Amino acid sequence: MDRLTCIKLFVTAVESGSLASAAKKMDISRSMATRLITALESSLQTRLLHRTTRNLGITNNGQALLPYCRSLLEQEQMLYQEALMQQSDMNGKISVMTSISFGQLYLAGAIERFTAEFPHITIDLRLCDRMVDLVKEKIDIAIELSNQLPEHLIGKKLGNCPSVLCATPEYLARYGLPQSAVELQNHNCLVHSKLGKVWDMVDKEKKQSLQIEINSNFSVNDSSILLNAVLAGKGIACLPLPYIKNFLQDGLLKVILPSYDVNPIGIWGLYASRHYQPNIQRLLLSYIEADLAKG
Repeated sequence: MDRLTCIKLFVTAVESGSLASAAKKMDISRSMATRLITALESSLQTRLLHRTTRNLGITNNGQALLPYCRSLLEQEQMLYQEALMQQSDMNGKISVMTSISFGQLYLAGAIERFTAEFPHITIDLRLCDRMVDLVKEKIDIAIELSNQLPEHLIGKKLGNCPSVLCATPEYLARYGLPQSAVELQNHNCLVHSKLGKVWDMVDKEKKQSLQIEINSNFSVNDSSILLNAVLAGKGIACLPLPYIKNFLQDGLLKVILPSYDVNPIGIWGLYASRHYQPNIQRLLLSYIEADLAKG
C-alpha cells in the first residue's frame, strides 16, 4: 500500500465531499478508491469516513487526523520543490577526490578557475593516493588517471593525459640526447611505479607501436617526487604534459623523442551512480573536460 496515495485520497475526498469525485480527480476507479481508504483505516486502526451510497462524512477520529495528513502532503510537495531547485540552481557543494600529484599539478588550478566562474558552488577537494569507497566516505566525484577503471563505479572520460619523455638540459648535455626509442635503454630512466619498466610508445607519424624495456635505478608512486628527481638531473622520465608545461616553457626541462606518444592514459570522472546526478556535478565534469581540451 502506498500510504501517501491513500492519505492524498482521504484529504481529497474530505475536500470534495465525495469519494467518487476524489477518485475521478486522482484518475482511479471508485472501487480502487474504496479499497485504498479501507487499507488506510486498517493501517491506522481507526475509521476515518462514514460512507453510504449517497453521503460521505468524516468521523471524529478522521477530523483529528486530517491536519496531520495535510501536513504530510505539504511536506511531500516541499520535498519535490527543493529537489527541483537543487537541479535547476547552480549552487551547492561537491566533494572531489583525486591523487595528490594530479591535484597539486593540475586539478587544484582547474577548480580555482571553475569556482571563479561559478562562485555559488563550493568544492571540497581531497587529495589521496589510495582507493576509496566513494559512498562510505561521501565523495561525489573521483578524478582518476587510468586505463583500467573499477567495475563498481560509473566513469565519464574527460580526456586523455598526454605524456612525454623529458630530462634537464644539463642531463642531456652530459649523457647525450636519445635519437630513437631503442637508445632509451642506454640511459637511466626514472619510473612511476604504476607504469613499470616497460613503456608503450607509439610513433605518431608511422602509427607504429612498440614496447621498450628501460633501465632504472629509481621508482616512485608519486608524480611530484618523480618530477623533482628529473629536475635534479637524475635521469629521463615519462611525465604527463600538463604537469610539466611550465618547466618546458621556462627551459628547465626538454622533451625527448617528441614524435612518440608514450604511455597514453585516460582521465576519468568516476561516481557511484548515474541516476539523478545533480546538475552541478555534471557541470563540473563538463568544465574539466573542456578545460583539458584547451591543452
